[in-house]
Amino acid sequence: MNLSKLLQFLAISVPALLASCAKPAYEMRGYASYIADQYAGQYTTSGSIYHPQGWTAAHNTLPFGTVVRVKNHSNGRTVNVTVTDRFPYYPNRVINLSRAAAEYIQIPHHQLGDVTVTAKTIAGGTAPAANYSSPPASRHGGTAPATYGAPPPSPRMTKPAVRPYSRPTSVPPAGYGTSAPPAGIPPPPPGYR
Repeated sequence: MNLSKLLQFLAISVPALLASCAKPAYEMRGYASYIADQYAGQYTTSGSIYHPQGWTAAHNTLPFGTVVRVKNHSNGRTVNVTVTDRFPYYPNRVINLSRAAAEYIQIPHHQLGDVTVTAKTIAGGTAPAANYSSPPASRHGGTAPATYGAPPPSPRMTKPAVRPYSRPTSVPPAGYGTSAPPAGIPPPPPGYR
């Protein structure tokens, strides 16, 4: 009687233990940033509407709908977010978080946080489109040269030319900086702070 209960316990617990120890489908360390609040109420690349108070993120390669865990290395806090958008390539930037998610793991506003992004499973069962940390196989067999890095930016992802800072010489228009939006701008979506 005790032997049958032990075998039943082992039959249930061993597969669960092995599944919890499995290597994640995706793991990358780098920097995280905020998705700007100016995009509130606009459509994301996946077709959903961006809300800063949502638990969402933008990622370069993971399929939409993938749930990832983001860990802030400065304080150990973690948050689970769903990939719903894309963002342009920036060196060492691995994810852009919604305002709520970034505040939850205490990434200061307008700053980057050192994070690890982990996905146990990939939405749709497909691997990320690319993982630029290791060279891919070449078309002719073998591997690409060791100097392979990030893909060349597409024309819409190129950085604008950097202009030197110049101090403004004019006085701001009347009403500049007040909490009331200018005429003609629609109100923010419901629930937006």
